[in-house]
Amino acid sequence: MTWWNVLPEMAAALALVFAPGLILAYCIGVRGLGLVGLAPLLTVAIFGVAGIAAGFTGIPWNLLPVTLTTLGASVVAWTLSRFLWKTSAAPVEKVSFHVVAGAALGTAFGAFFVGRRMLQVIGSPENFAQRFDNVFHLNAIQYINQTGNASSLTLGNMVGAEGGSALYPSAWHSIAALIAQVSGSSVVISENVLNIVIAAIIWPTALMFLVRTIVGWRPIALALAGAFSAGYAAFPISIMDFGPLYPNILAYAILPAATAVLVQLCNLGATHGTNRSTLWMILVVAIPGLALSQTNGLLALVAFALPMGLAAAWTQWLRVRSAGAHGLAFYKLAAGTGVGLLAFVVFWKLLRPLAEYDGWAPFTTQAGAVGEAVVNGAIGRPPAWVVSILALIGIHRVLRNYAKPWIFFCWLVPVVLYVTTASTPKGFWRSLLTGGWYQDSYRLAALLPIFSVVLAVIGSLFLWDAIRPRLKPGANRLAESIRAKYPTAVLGACAGLFVLALAAASQYGTMGLITKEASAAYIMDSTAPIVDSDELAVINRLSRTVPAGDVIAVNPWNGGALAYALSGKNVTNYHMFTADDPDRKKIEKEIGLAHPDSDVCEIVKERRVKYILDFGKKYLANSAAANDYPGLVDVKDSASVELVDVQGDARLLRVVSCG
Repeated sequence: MTWWNVLPEMAAALALVFAPGLILAYCIGVRGLGLVGLAPLLTVAIFGVAGIAAGFTGIPWNLLPVTLTTLGASVVAWTLSRFLWKTSAAPVEKVSFHVVAGAALGTAFGAFFVGRRMLQVIGSPENFAQRFDNVFHLNAIQYINQTGNASSLTLGNMVGAEGGSALYPSAWHSIAALIAQVSGSSVVISENVLNIVIAAIIWPTALMFLVRTIVGWRPIALALAGAFSAGYAAFPISIMDFGPLYPNILAYAILPAATAVLVQLCNLGATHGTNRSTLWMILVVAIPGLALSQTNGLLALVAFALPMGLAAAWTQWLRVRSAGAHGLAFYKLAAGTGVGLLAFVVFWKLLRPLAEYDGWAPFTTQAGAVGEAVVNGAIGRPPAWVVSILALIGIHRVLRNYAKPWIFFCWLVPVVLYVTTASTPKGFWRSLLTGGWYQDSYRLAALLPIFSVVLAVIGSLFLWDAIRPRLKPGANRLAESIRAKYPTAVLGACAGLFVLALAAASQYGTMGLITKEASAAYIMDSTAPIVDSDELAVINRLSRTVPAGDVIAVNPWNGGALAYALSGKNVTNYHMFTADDPDRKKIEKEIGLAHPDSDVCEIVKERRVKYILDFGKKYLANSAAANDYPGLVDVKDSASVELVDVQGDARLLRVVSCG
């Protein structure tokens, strides 16, 4: 299968991630190009809330709950804005053809450069990441479509979790599940096309929206933002391999759009066309969107809010002082600042995981971590020199501008967090600052590009503004010599070449290396660490070899758990981390050697466990838990089972001793 074969799935993914958000954004009052920048952010919120509502009411997961949630939210938003707050829609921003061209160019550059890398990483539409977390992700998509329940409150039930432990942000999984439903594709193809749309379309457009909010309607700035979205190893390519952290990819891809809303609420942006009631409505919707895609995406927004909020308070204090106001005005400002800081502390505490994670140890010195963050070579990657040098120029520019230093401090937030987790010994301070990201350097490194892109654009604009006056006379002469109807078109072409040169330069070195490294996770052959080619062949025949309703006993560490995602057949384990179940443990230890009158046979009959997938002792990780399944490994010679299917060392066995 080639990528051309999945164009219908790509179209379905694009429609699903943009259409609901476009409708809601329009009813809230957003107009113009802002609709495109905000649509995916609002769509994710709609999917997350729809999943919970449908799960609570018993409506099966399909287009119906998404449609009802979209319509309900849109009616509420329209009613609030028109009748309660009596706000009119934001005026359609009069943007020139050059601005539209810049936005189109940025989108095209982002889609091409990021999309190209994503295709190189995945390889084929039918490949999937042979990594720990993907066992859960693929099975969760299948689980949602089989149970009809996409609620974030209960997704953990798949692995036996209950109560608060069953909470798992499911927005990414619910979108992928609906793509599979609408297009009729497999869970693997749905997963891949969704990730490509997120990385190659949503991520660049969200960055362009953030840059437009901060810099304004400069065509070249929009084009640069889209181009630079492809210049960082840390996001999205790195976490397509590590984990893979697909929910984080979704959360971080929509994070720039939510950040842009905060920028406008704090009156720090270059554009002020949207009224505050509209902005507050967008933020209220954005919060569950980030939380239900991946909670630490919302925590990152809270982290960015600190320097922005302090900058807004400082600006307001200067205005109050210059106006000669005294007393009440200062008290109101102080009280507002205090409430904001208190809210920051509360959110920082509430958004931490229920359990502390400190499995990721520091791996470098503080100086080394600082250097990695500054040159965008986090976690030992080669430096991204082009975007990093441009970002350093941008830092120089914003620190010279009295109104813009907050951009530097927003860039500094993930730098400090990354340096902390990469170099600080385990303990209280490391946990306090980075516990919300599981003290994981990969998740924090993936935040570095957001404001680095903003700074790199500002640095590039400084260079372009220095070059442009020298190009203009020559451009005018060239326009005259070729009898051009629009002389500015020649200068526009020069700007396009400037952007293309920087975009192409940003792709050399680190991007090629990380792409090659990440692609190793998606290789489907006899050496694959979870499901090799022989095992995949046996799984693909399960629809013919295992009757409907029967359950297969599997060791999740050798790839057996993915039989559920890839075939739809129920298995005993859906992931390596599964809640304790004494009866299941007994099956895992004894079923392969079971006697007719044994206790395990009673359990097997009750649970309809009639087959064993024996994929041998090639385990994903060197974990003691992987060896805790003696009843499922190397039992082909047992009198309790008979061979049903075999390819290479992969076997499907039927349990015959339990009747």
